[in-house]
Amino acid sequence: MSREISIFSDYHQKENSLTNYCGLLMKLLYEDDPKSFEELLTTLIETDTNIFVGPNFTQQTKKEKSIPDLAITQKSFSVFFETKTTDWFYQDQIERHINGFNSNTETKILFLLSNFDSNNLEERFKDEIEKAKNKNVIVQPITFEDFVGSIEKVCSSEYLIKLLDEFKLYLDRNGHLPKWKYLLDVVNCKGTLNEIQEGVYMCPDTGGAYSHRRAKYFGPYANKKISEIWEIKAIVVVDKDFSEIKVKWNNTTKKEKELKEQAEEKVRNWQYRIDENKSVLLQVFLLENKSETNFIKDTSGGMQQSKKYFWDIATDCNNSEELANKLTNKNWSEI
Repeated sequence: MSREISIFSDYHQKENSLTNYCGLLMKLLYEDDPKSFEELLTTLIETDTNIFVGPNFTQQTKKEKSIPDLAITQKSFSVFFETKTTDWFYQDQIERHINGFNSNTETKILFLLSNFDSNNLEERFKDEIEKAKNKNVIVQPITFEDFVGSIEKVCSSEYLIKLLDEFKLYLDRNGHLPKWKYLLDVVNCKGTLNEIQEGVYMCPDTGGAYSHRRAKYFGPYANKKISEIWEIKAIVVVDKDFSEIKVKWNNTTKKEKELKEQAEEKVRNWQYRIDENKSVLLQVFLLENKSETNFIKDTSGGMQQSKKYFWDIATDCNNSEELANKLTNKNWSEI
């Protein structure tokens, strides 16, 4: 049942409530300043398409059969949003949305809004984007982070800025923002520090103790401390005997072909890794931007597990250098 976007929403499903909040922010932005709303839509679309919100006032403009002294015209557009709390979109649902636009509408845009794990969204939705293009529809996947960031850029009202801050807290509390960007993955690397210095960490891809969450930062642990912070460029899985190589996570804008080649080269640098790869799949962490630190494990004994996560440790950091400086001479118990 269709309902107006309202601050007094009575939706019970999280997905519907989330959609209502996103729509409410855009509605308030439009009511505050239609030009800012226009700029928002243009920013969200990664094409050359411009959206014009509101009437256009022109004088002495030649029309099909006349030249009126004053013309007040408005271009038609339709914008659909499909919002998901998880990265799980259905192709048939997207196609129904594409077919649901009025054929007489000049500009038609379908936004797919979610907390996507993958960076290369154009490749991910390549088929849907092409099918939509044949029907003059723009399909644009966006993350909640990009959605909020785009509103921030065009928002000037103090009231809306405060409301946006509250919305970001809501997104964060409910796991809709990419926490991996602020996550430090600490791994016991005493036996493989020689590999780390070559910008790589490798382990079997067998799950269990060797499973890893997506993270931006990597901390090799040895001798009760972390002496370096690295940025994780990508994690690549190399199948047995190099039979297949696939990118698990890409934290950069690098092309997958380049990352696969780098991962294979790293494995082939060590004969024992080549031998290991004959029987097991290998996870290859491609590391970059090393920064020295002194992050000390101040509790007794060594690491009890093979890895430890420090969540939200880098919320105020933009790179490994800033995180390394933040952690220098700090104890684990302080974090």
